[in-house]
Amino acid sequence: MSADPEVLDVAVIGGGPAGISACLELCSHAGLRIALFEGEQELGGMPRSCHIFFGLRDRKRLYTGPSYARKLDKLVRKTGVNICTGFRVLNIFPGLPGERHELHVLSPEGPKSFQSRFVLLATGCFESSRSERLLPGTRPSGIFTTGTLQQLVNLRGLKPGNRAIIVGSEHVALSSVLSLRHAGTSIGGMVEKDTELHTYASVATLMSRLFSFPLFKNAAIRRIIGNKRVEGVELLLGDSGEALQIECDTVVMTGRFRPDSSLIDGTPIAKDPCTLGPAVDTNLMTSVPNIFAAGNVLRGADMHDLCALEGRLAARSILRVMQTPTPGATPSILVRAERPIRYVVPQRIMPGPKRLLSKFLPWPEIQLERTLARPTLEAWSGEERIWQGSYLKLIGNARIPIPIEKFRWNRVHPDLGVTLRVTQGNF
Repeated sequence: MSADPEVLDVAVIGGGPAGISACLELCSHAGLRIALFEGEQELGGMPRSCHIFFGLRDRKRLYTGPSYARKLDKLVRKTGVNICTGFRVLNIFPGLPGERHELHVLSPEGPKSFQSRFVLLATGCFESSRSERLLPGTRPSGIFTTGTLQQLVNLRGLKPGNRAIIVGSEHVALSSVLSLRHAGTSIGGMVEKDTELHTYASVATLMSRLFSFPLFKNAAIRRIIGNKRVEGVELLLGDSGEALQIECDTVVMTGRFRPDSSLIDGTPIAKDPCTLGPAVDTNLMTSVPNIFAAGNVLRGADMHDLCALEGRLAARSILRVMQTPTPGATPSILVRAERPIRYVVPQRIMPGPKRLLSKFLPWPEIQLERTLARPTLEAWSGEERIWQGSYLKLIGNARIPIPIEKFRWNRVHPDLGVTLRVTQGNF
């Protein structure tokens, strides 16, 4: 590592919407030494290879993914932020209270080290691979994640195959439909193991009719067929287990995103066992003082304009701590979730008035393992129910805000915290 570490006020790790938006907000405070680290050669993150519907909530207009990424890149390059593309952060060494945190970075010129008062983790997420999904069958070519598919089609102009099967029905599956059709690849079907889709059913149904492909609900991949190249898949349909073989030369694995949080492994930064990302409080601070996190590193994939707003909130929290002469620990309540709730973010909340931007970025949020019809959500503290809400339908793998302003906080025991659970609904 370099003999004399470069000293910073704020180190932002990740050049996607959350990281760039945080830098733009931090620049409102003149004189800060800010560095933005991005392992790739270009800024923008996932939107660089995506389609439409970006920027409405943070930039107040609609962009395509590439134009949204270019806009953020252009804005941040007009600031005094030290933009470090091609710099991969290898390790974080949190300092003691009041000390700087140290980063070890691999740059195009070789290893370097930095010391920073504040660190913001905005490293994003990645999709689960075929091996992580434990799908049986051979290992032929022609199997892609959504991210790989979009890079092939939208960045390189390549056609992934002639006929594809899409596995999963989260929102990102709809993006895969657009990428495949843009490349001229027909679609043999979308396969979802649950009885309900994990996206907006009306939109998925419209796409299936428009592009002439079936939706297979309550179905599972029994095996992938093919040796050198995918030749087809065998599905198990419904509770009967009826087998259906579909010819295809491409399989796209969508969804099941996981935070890219390997940087906190082996550090004192607490990791949430449900999200596998860093646990944070309402200010987006982790368990280590002055280390914050925002965006998809907290929970896997979310809408990119929401990640941008979250990056902005993290930056405001950093500025607020900077302006507090002797910041102390802010009282907060631990929040847990029971299945079929997949997670809750943030994991520690502070009772009080609504936050800034709460209209656009309501918090805290939960995500369900699957879509539920007519569920009732409840919040408990020990044996005391402090809130209840009934819904017509809640979509799985989607952001669901929890109205904490309606909680009976005077009934919450600080040592017991709050537990969120589903008490009714079609499981």
